[in-house]
Amino acid sequence: MSLSKGKVKENIEIRFLLTPSAATKLLKTWRREDRRLEPYSFTDYYFTGGRSPAKIRRWNSPHTPKVEIIFHKRKFGVKTERSQDATSLEAASKELKSLGFKPYLRIVKERAWVVSKKGMPTYALEFVPGLGWTGEIEVPLKNRKKIPSLVKDLRHTGTIRATRKSMLQLMEEKLEAKRTSVD
Repeated sequence: MSLSKGKVKENIEIRFLLTPSAATKLLKTWRREDRRLEPYSFTDYYFTGGRSPAKIRRWNSPHTPKVEIIFHKRKFGVKTERSQDATSLEAASKELKSLGFKPYLRIVKERAWVVSKKGMPTYALEFVPGLGWTGEIEVPLKNRKKIPSLVKDLRHTGTIRATRKSMLQLMEEKLEAKRTSVD
C-alpha cells in the first residue's frame, strides 16, 4: 500500500454537542424541511506514534472503500486529511504498525446521518457511545467568513456547545474527566 497517494481533504470543522431531546427535535425539524438524511455508521481506530496522527476507518454501513487509513492534522483551525484505501482492518493495522504507530483509541459512530439540502450547509449528526449526540459542519476554506453565522444558527438548534476541537480531542477530554472523577 502506498501511503503517499490518496485523497486529500481540507476544511474547518465545527463540532457541536446536543442533548438527546435536542438531537431528536433537530432530526424531526430536518425531516419536516425535506432535507436529505443519509444514514451511516463506522468505527475509527486511532493510532499514535507516527509523524502525524492516523486512524483506520471501518465502515459498518454500505460504503466504498470499506476500510481506509486516514492521516490527519490540524493547524490554525484547518483540518487536513489524507486518506488511502485499505483491503482490510487487519492489513491497515499491520501497515500502520510497520510505520511505528501504536493502537490508541476506538470511537464508534453508531446512529449517524449526513444531512443536506441544496443551498444549505451540510451537517453530520452522530451518536457516539461515551460522548452522546454530536454534530459537525465541515466548512470549506473559501467559506470561513460564514463560520460566525453558522455557529449562531447552531445556538437555535439546542446546541450545548460548539467547538473546533476534533472528535478525538472531545473523547480524550471525556475520558480524562471520568478518570479524575474516580481518583
